[in-house]
Amino acid sequence: RLPEFDDHFSQLNKEALQSGSVLRYVGFVDGVEGQSSVKLARYPLDHPFASLKGSDNIIAFTTERFPNPLIIQGAGAGAAVTAFGIFSDLIKIAERFGSGLADPKF
Repeated sequence: RLPEFDDHFSQLNKEALQSGSVLRYVGFVDGVEGQSSVKLARYPLDHPFASLKGSDNIIAFTTERFPNPLIIQGAGAGAAVTAFGIFSDLIKIAERFGSGLADPKF
């Protein structure tokens, strides 16, 4: 079903480029409020998130001591390593919450 959405995302990308922006999927974590989200957002071309290429990753920390973001950027692990990491995290969550999914007998 993904191809059904190609036109929609092509239009979003076109609008972003026309306004001098790019689209990036970005996760947000607010440790104070205990909230998190992931969304598709527009960033101007001079924003650090706009310069990402390929599988690069970037993280920006804004804290009491760093009111202007502290930015760390580098090469990503790639699809296989990322998938393994997510799978490993899911197993840890299952173990922690006692779902039985991580039980070898299951």
